[in-house]
Amino acid sequence: MNKPSQYFFRNQTDFLKENFVIDNETLLKEFNSSVEHFCFFTLEMDKIIDNDYNYPQMYENNTNTPYLAIKSHMKSVKGLSKIFPDDHLFWKILDDHQLQYYSGLLKEKFDSRQQTLFTLQNFEEYAVNKHCLAYIPILGMDFLFTSKESADNLVDIHTSLFKAIQMNDDIEDFQTDLVNKQWTYAHSQVHDFIIKNNLSNTSNLDRFEERVLYVSGIASELAHYSRENFMIARNKAQKCNFQKIASWLDEVLSQMDENIKLIENLVTS
Repeated sequence: MNKPSQYFFRNQTDFLKENFVIDNETLLKEFNSSVEHFCFFTLEMDKIIDNDYNYPQMYENNTNTPYLAIKSHMKSVKGLSKIFPDDHLFWKILDDHQLQYYSGLLKEKFDSRQQTLFTLQNFEEYAVNKHCLAYIPILGMDFLFTSKESADNLVDIHTSLFKAIQMNDDIEDFQTDLVNKQWTYAHSQVHDFIIKNNLSNTSNLDRFEERVLYVSGIASELAHYSRENFMIARNKAQKCNFQKIASWLDEVLSQMDENIKLIENLVTS
C-alpha cells in the first residue's frame, strides 16, 4: 500500500481549504508557499539528524541539499513575516510546536539507543510529536480566514491521522528501521514477545524479527489499531462535512482492509 502520509502531507493545505471561507486567494497562495518551504526544511533536517545523507554522492552530483534546505527555511520565514506581524500569536504557537517536534526527535534517539519498552501511550505521544508541525497550517489558516467549523475539529482529525499514519509506517518500515537502528513501538512489541516466549534464532533465519512480527499476530493487531484511528478521523470528517478528507479516507480504509487481509493470511497460511 502506498503510504497515506506521502499524499496527505503534500496536499495538506488543499484538504484544509474546505473548512475556511477563502476571501483572498493570493494570501492563501503566499501562506501555502511558506508552508511548503517550511515542510521541505523540516524533512531535510530530519534526514540530517538521522544521518541519511550520502554526502560524497551529493558532492559528485553537485547537489547541495543542506544549502537548499536552509534556503527554504529562509524563504519560509520571510514569507510568514510578511503575513504575520512580529508580535502575532502565530509565532509563539510555531515556536512551541517546533520545540515539541525537536524534543521528540531527541527522545526518539535516546529510546533507540536504550531500546525502551514502549506502552501504547508512549507510542501515541511519539506519533503526535513526530507530526505536530502539521498542526501549523491549520492554526495559521484559522488566523487568516473564517472557519466554517471549529479548527479544533481539524486538530482532532489530524491527531487521529498521526496515530494511524505512524503505526502504518512502523509496520511497513519495520525491517528498514531495524537495519537503521530506528527503534519503534512495533520493534518493542516484537522484542517483548521474543523474550516472553523464549524465542531464539538458532537456525539463523533471515529477517527473523520481521517473521515474528507477522507470525505472532502483532502486525495484525497494529494494523487494526491503524485502521481504527483512520476510521475515527473519517467519521469526524464526515460529521463536520469535510468531504475531501472523508473521501480520501474512504480510499485509505479500503486499502487498509486489503492490507489487513494480506497480513492475516500470512498468519493463517
